[in-house]
Amino acid sequence: MSQDEHFRFVQALAGDLNRKDIKLPSFPDVVIRIRAALDDPETTGDDLGKILSNDAVLASRILILANSTYHNPAGIRIESLVAAVGRVGFEKVRAAAISYALEQLYASEDLVPLKDELRKTWSAGLRIAAMSEVIATYCTKIDGDSAFIAGLLNRVGELYIYSKYREYPSLLQNPESRQNLIDEWAAPIGDCVVANWKFSEEIQASLNPDEVETTHRRSEANLADIVTAAKLSLNGEGVELEDTAEGKRLQLTAEKMPEILASYKLKLNSLASAVR
Repeated sequence: MSQDEHFRFVQALAGDLNRKDIKLPSFPDVVIRIRAALDDPETTGDDLGKILSNDAVLASRILILANSTYHNPAGIRIESLVAAVGRVGFEKVRAAAISYALEQLYASEDLVPLKDELRKTWSAGLRIAAMSEVIATYCTKIDGDSAFIAGLLNRVGELYIYSKYREYPSLLQNPESRQNLIDEWAAPIGDCVVANWKFSEEIQASLNPDEVETTHRRSEANLADIVTAAKLSLNGEGVELEDTAEGKRLQLTAEKMPEILASYKLKLNSLASAVR
C-alpha cells in the first residue's frame, strides 16, 4: 500500500462526492417492485403476496418474521404470504425487502477477499437497526420501521468503500488504511448513497447527524437521535444514555432500559432466524 494509492482513492472519492456520483448497484428486481407497490395507496396484501411469491428467499423471510416470537407472541402458525403480510404490516415488508437487498450487496462475489470485514459490518448494521426500532417504539411516536431502515443504512458508506476493492486492493486490505478511510468518508458517502436511493431527508440526516445544523438545539427527538442512541447503547463502553443530549430528548431513563433490552433481544432473534 502506497501513499500514492491512498491519494488517488481519496481524490476519486472527493470528486464523486462533489458530483454527487456515489452509487452502489441497484436493488434486486423484487425489492424495486415492492417499493413501487408500497408507494401506491391502492396496493393490497394480496398484491404484495403475489410479488413476494416470485422470490422464494424473501418470501420465506417474511413468513419467518410473521411466525417469530417478536411478531407472533401467541404462536398462532401462519403459512400463507398474504396472512404473513397482514401480520407484520406493509412497513415491515418494506424494511425486510431493503434488508434483503443490502445483504445481497454485502455478499457480492467481487468482495470475497473482504468477506470477514463485510460480515462484521453487516452484523453491526442489523444490531443498530434492531435497537433503533425498539428505541423508537418505546421512546417516541416516530415509526419504528423508519428507525429500523435508518439504522440498517447507517453503515452503507462503509459498503461503498469496500466496493472499491478491485480498484484499490492493497489499500483496502490494510486494516489501518481501511479504517482511516471509513472514519473520514463513510458518513458523507452514506448520505449521498441514501439520497441517490431516494430515501427520506430524515433518514439521510441520521447517517451524518453532525452535518444537521439544528442537531444540538432541539428539544424533540428525531431519527438521528434514535440511531445515535442505538449505537451508543451497543458500543460496550458503558455510556450513560440518560446523560447524553440524545438520551434526554428521547427520555431514555434507566427504568426503561431493561424492557428495551429485552425487546431488542427478541427483535434480534427474529432477524437472525429470518436471515439464517
